[in-house]
Amino acid sequence: MKQSVTRVFQKSFALLALNLLSASYLNAAETLQSLIAAAKNEDEITFVAGAQTFGGRKGIAELEAAFNQRFGLKMKINFAAGPDMNARAARHITEIKSGRKVSSDIFLGSQSHQALMHKENALEKVNYAGLFPWVAKEMEIFSNETVLVYTSPNGIIYNSNLIPKDKAPKNYADLIDPKLSPTWAGKIAIPPYVAWLAELSLVWGTEKVKDFTRKLVAISGGRLRYSEEERIVSGEFPIMANLGDSLGAMWTWQAKGAPLVAVPGVTPINTDYFQLSTPKGAVHPNLAKLFCAFMATKEAQAIIQKHESRSSHLVEGTIMQKYLRDNKVAVQEAKLSIGYYLKSEDADGLLFKEELAKILKGS
Repeated sequence: MKQSVTRVFQKSFALLALNLLSASYLNAAETLQSLIAAAKNEDEITFVAGAQTFGGRKGIAELEAAFNQRFGLKMKINFAAGPDMNARAARHITEIKSGRKVSSDIFLGSQSHQALMHKENALEKVNYAGLFPWVAKEMEIFSNETVLVYTSPNGIIYNSNLIPKDKAPKNYADLIDPKLSPTWAGKIAIPPYVAWLAELSLVWGTEKVKDFTRKLVAISGGRLRYSEEERIVSGEFPIMANLGDSLGAMWTWQAKGAPLVAVPGVTPINTDYFQLSTPKGAVHPNLAKLFCAFMATKEAQAIIQKHESRSSHLVEGTIMQKYLRDNKVAVQEAKLSIGYYLKSEDADGLLFKEELAKILKGS
């Protein structure tokens, strides 16, 4: 008798669990459908970003068409070139604090920029992983606020016509190794930024990073910004100490037949995670939320991969996902650098950055 009662209870419990699961699924579907319905009342998304973001106007047009097809919409992307990510984040925060509508419905930024928006409580809360079946929770770099669009591992880049593989560096430490560095001493390009060196301190510590920076500056041949890797391809400089999107640059230039090779500087690779979010005060918030999630779909990833050689390592089938998997390469966990940017800028942290800036300037 007891066994019979137990079986009945087990069946009832299983049925209840199934009903709850079904209800949860239907509720998520209904919420997604209501979001799409609300988005139909919004005719456009305003997106302010760098001029070549997602492939520029050509790539944006393809994303617009794919977005409308997926959700049954007829919206337009009002795309405008704007200042850098730091300036755009600062603008949004100022707009929100003043009670104005923000100038861009969606915001693209790496963990440093999104951390600033997060700290200022400037982002809409959205249950992306719960609403959209293709969005995994780990794609929400900032939980319920951002969605990963593309992964950008940092690394060294060099011209393989000028530096043969057997003499090329395998990591950052090799750049200042007296046995290897004579190959590029006086010719190596250094980015003029403090951020990549400051983040390197998460792995090496501050004193080792300062020593590395001094030795790197001593053999420097000049400074190059992250948009100037063509000067490595041309041979003006044979090597660059760091590029923020080293693998993307390698794939882009190798597709054109250029001898550009990328090498991770540390393992796991120090990595920038570029994410989309919906700022508070967006004029078209429903379209914005849909678009943030859409950029994690396979069709959206294929479009930006075609135009920029960029993609998310968390979306199955992308060039980044395949490369990291096939080469057994690990990327630095986002939470490490997020923690760095979320902590208060204390006196020691500011002093460290000031020291790095002075070393880079040679003073």
